Amino acid sequence: MGVPWVIALLLLGLAQAATPPSDEHVDEIVVTAISKTKCRIRFADRDMNDDELRRRSTEWAAGKPLRVVARASTDIKCLAKIAFKLADRGVTRIQFIEPKDLAPLPVAIPQ
Repeated sequence: MGVPWVIALLLLGLAQAATPPSDEHVDEIVVTAISKTKCRIRFADRDMNDDELRRRSTEWAAGKPLRVVARASTDIKCLAKIAFKLADRGVTRIQFIEPKDLAPLPVAIPQ
């Protein structure tokens, strides 16, 4: 086996190791700001309370992937509050994404 084959196999192994987990194994929570002081967290199309967040946090802290879906316009304080809550419960791997199925926010056109 020549050097090019070894390099090719090494690159193939690294590519497979870097492959993100499939969507069916990733939990998604949706964060929206409902006022200046309140955030809404939804999981599986229903509002998530603190008890459920605490229970699920143990799974995420153990390594189950978590994706936080939030518009770029979501209040940064709201996202920070959720991230710190999760970090306090041992969750260290969070992927923040913007929803792809929502249209972009309308742009105000001066009249």
